[in-house]
Amino acid sequence: MSLEFFNELSGILEFDLSEPARKITERLLNMAAPPTATITALRLKATVYEDRDFRALTPSELDLIVLDDAQIRMAGLGEPVLHHAPNGRNFSVRDLLVAVEETERQTRGKSEWFGGVDVEHRFFEGIELDEEGVWRIIWGS
Repeated sequence: MSLEFFNELSGILEFDLSEPARKITERLLNMAAPPTATITALRLKATVYEDRDFRALTPSELDLIVLDDAQIRMAGLGEPVLHHAPNGRNFSVRDLLVAVEETERQTRGKSEWFGGVDVEHRFFEGIELDEEGVWRIIWGS
């Protein structure tokens, strides 16, 4: 069991907001949510980068066991969220993707980026265990 495959996945966290995000400045592509905007829907779209293109994960890839723990604490831009392995023993790729998405669903709305919810740091770059035993989600922009 190894997280290597999981941490090599590509992914984009997609949002629906109550108000549209806007460019921070005309010269940059970076976006910011208005301070009053809230997340109305959130989903993680994970893919595999292979042969210079992105493809969907196969059912057997989603079923790969990659973490041998019955529960984990995971954090992105907010406080840690406790997740239990659906089978009570370990986490598959599918289970960890669900945990990442659910962590963000519970905490992303409390993040802040230029006065609003962080809609910029949404490119999945893996997870890593910190010194406190929390699996940190790494988000790029």
